[in-house]
Amino acid sequence: MAVRYSLVNSDATYPTNAASTANAGYNIAGGSIESIIFRFEGTSATGDLGGDFPMCISQLRIVLNGESFFNYQAGYTMNQDAPSQLGYFLNSMSDDRFSSEVIGDTAKDAFVRVPVGRQAPPGVSRLETTIALAATAGAGTGTLETWIVYNDAAETATYVGNPTSLSASGTGQEEVVVRLPSNVPGVVAGILVSNDRATDTDITGFRVVSQSDWNMDTPYWRFLNGDMQNGVQFASDDLDANAQTYRQSIAGTYFLPTLGLSREDDVRLQITTAAARTVTFTPILVSGFNAQEGGQPRQTQRVPTNTSRAILDTTGQADA
Repeated sequence: MAVRYSLVNSDATYPTNAASTANAGYNIAGGSIESIIFRFEGTSATGDLGGDFPMCISQLRIVLNGESFFNYQAGYTMNQDAPSQLGYFLNSMSDDRFSSEVIGDTAKDAFVRVPVGRQAPPGVSRLETTIALAATAGAGTGTLETWIVYNDAAETATYVGNPTSLSASGTGQEEVVVRLPSNVPGVVAGILVSNDRATDTDITGFRVVSQSDWNMDTPYWRFLNGDMQNGVQFASDDLDANAQTYRQSIAGTYFLPTLGLSREDDVRLQITTAAARTVTFTPILVSGFNAQEGGQPRQTQRVPTNTSRAILDTTGQADA
C-alpha cells in the first residue's frame, strides 16, 4: 500500500502573448492512477496573471489508453484579481486539488491536480493531454511538468464529462437537460455551471428537478456548496503578496452538489437567467475503483482518496 509520484513529462508549455494549444502524448507505467498533477513554473510579464493562475487555461482534456475521462472547457478566461473557473472547479471536488504559490508579481508556480481513479494495465500505457492557454498581454516563459500519482488506496474513479451548453434567453426560467454518457458507470456527484463572462447577475437561480420542489437562488447554492464559508481559495499577487485570498463566490460560476444522483435519467435542471448568454453544464460522475497493489516495497500507511466523500467534506453536507 503506497503513494508513488512519477514525473512523466516536462516541456515548455506556458502562457504567453499568443493563444496556444499544447497536445502531448507519452508512455507511462501501469498501476493504480489516483491523480495527475500538472505543475506550471515560470515568469510572466508584470501585470499578467494577477489573479488565479488557471484563469489562462481554457481547455484541459486527458485521455488514457484511448479513454477520454476529463473534459474541461472554461466559460471565460483572464479575469484579473479573481478566482479561476478551473481552480474553483477542482477545489470544489476536494480542498487540495489546486494551489498556486504567492511569490511575486512575475514569478509563478502553480499546481493543478486532476482526480483520476484508473487502473493502467501492466506494461506500458499511453497518456494524452490537451491544454489550451489563452493569450496574456506580455510574453511569458516557463515549463510544465506532468506527474502521475499512483495510489493503491484510491477508492473512486472520477469522470468529468463533456459540457452541455444552453443559449439562455435571459427572460426568466427555462429547462436544460444535462446529458450523461451511457457507457460510463457511476453516479452524478455534482455539476459545474459556467457563464461565458464574469457577470454574477446574469444567472439568478437553479432547480435540480429531482432534488428540489422549488427554485433556489444562487446565494442558496453557495450556502449548500460551502462557497459562502469563504470556500473559494485563490492566489492574487495584486490583492495579497504573502498569502492565499479567500472569497464567498466566483462570478458567473457555480458548483451544484448532487450527492450521488442515480443514473435512471439525464440530469434535468431549471435555470433562471437575466441576460442572454451561453451557459455550460459539466457533469462529474463518480464510481467505485478497486486499486491493485503492486509487487515492489511499499509504505504501510494507507492514503484513501474518495471524490464523493471529498465533495461532502468540502461542502459541509456530511455534517448538516
